[in-house]
Amino acid sequence: MSRTHDEIEVNVQLQPGMDPALQRYAREKVGAVLGHTARPVLFARVRLDRIANPSAAHPVTARAEIDLNGRMLHAEACADTPFEALDLLQDRLQARLDRQNEHTHAHR
Repeated sequence: MSRTHDEIEVNVQLQPGMDPALQRYAREKVGAVLGHTARPVLFARVRLDRIANPSAAHPVTARAEIDLNGRMLHAEACADTPFEALDLLQDRLQARLDRQNEHTHAHR
């Protein structure tokens, strides 16, 4: 079954205590990347975690896993805030998607 990118539900998992508004922000960021692929998106998952150590350099980690018609796309970003981590995650996902697209077109 093929779905449009607007119909894909990005599963966002937040560590307890994180702002629920981060779910919508994460969906927007990942959705913007998915809008740049013609491949069917089978699932998209994002997880946000914050380590408890107050002296950590970048305590927030954002991870994404996306299944593009059987081809997995993974990315991770660490930052000082959840919003910053999601911004970096979007950039990394886009870069990986661009590399996959270049690789696919080079082998046709």
